[in-house]
Amino acid sequence: MDNPSLLFYYRRFNVSLQPGKCAGWGVLGKLIDLEDKSIVNPVDIQASDAEKLKQLHQLSLENEPAIKAFLEKVDTKYGTKSATSHKKPEAILEKASRKSIKDVKPWHDVEHIRDSFRFKTVLKDIEDLPKIAEDLKESGFEVIKTDTDKVLVPGPWGWRIAAFDLKMPNGQLVEYYLPVQELEQAKKNGNHKLFEKWRNADMDKLSAKEQLEYLNDLDDSNDRYEQAWSDYCNRTKQKPDRVRALLDKTEAVFEKSKEEGTDSKSNFAATPK
Repeated sequence: MDNPSLLFYYRRFNVSLQPGKCAGWGVLGKLIDLEDKSIVNPVDIQASDAEKLKQLHQLSLENEPAIKAFLEKVDTKYGTKSATSHKKPEAILEKASRKSIKDVKPWHDVEHIRDSFRFKTVLKDIEDLPKIAEDLKESGFEVIKTDTDKVLVPGPWGWRIAAFDLKMPNGQLVEYYLPVQELEQAKKNGNHKLFEKWRNADMDKLSAKEQLEYLNDLDDSNDRYEQAWSDYCNRTKQKPDRVRALLDKTEAVFEKSKEEGTDSKSNFAATPK
C-alpha cells in the first residue's frame, strides 16, 4: 500500500481496537508427529490440477459412507446435528493458490488441501466435545492436527471453532469441525458472506474507501459472533475456565494417543453400506 494508515495496519493484524475484542489472528492448531509440508493427499503430484481434482473427488466418494455412518452415531448419542459437504473444484483451486496462504507456505498446492471433503457436528454443549473426541479417536480416522484453542481465541472475523484435520484409511485429508449452535446460526445469518466477500482480497491494494468498508465488516462480524458466544455462555451457564478445562480435556485425548503410538481403532469405526 502507498502511505498505509497506522490505524488500518493495526486493525488488519489485531482485528479491533475496541476493549473486549479479541486481538490477533487466533492461534495455530497442533500438528501430531508430522511436518506441515509433508502432509499430503494420496494424489499424483505430477498430474495436472484437473487430474488431482478428479482423484480427490474419488477419494471423497470412497470415504463418504463411513463418515456419514460415524456422524449418525454421534447425532444419535448426543442429540446433535451433523452434515457433510464436498468443496467445489473451483474453491479447491482457489485455496491451493491463495496469496495469503502462499505467502506463508510457498509449496502449498492441491495435494495439500485438507478440506476437499469436510463434515461438521453442531454442538449443543461443549461438555460433549471431549466425549466426541474419544469417539473420533476410536473411529479409525487418524487425527493429524487438533485446533481447539480458537473456541476461546477466535480468528480475525470472530469465528470460534473446534476442528480436527484427519487422515482417512485411504489417505485422504479431511476436516471435521464442531461449532456451537449459536455460532453456527450467526454464520448462516450473514457472517460467512462477509468473510467470503474479503477472503481473496489483496489487502495491499485496497483503496481508503475499501479499507474502511473492510474494517466495518470485520467489526460487524466480530460483534455478531461475540453476541452469539455470549448467548451460548448464558444458555449453558459456562465460564471461560470451564470451557478451557473442556478444551484441555479434548486435547489430552489425542496426546495420549500420541504417547501410546497407536491408531486406537475399535468397533466404533463405520463400515460402508
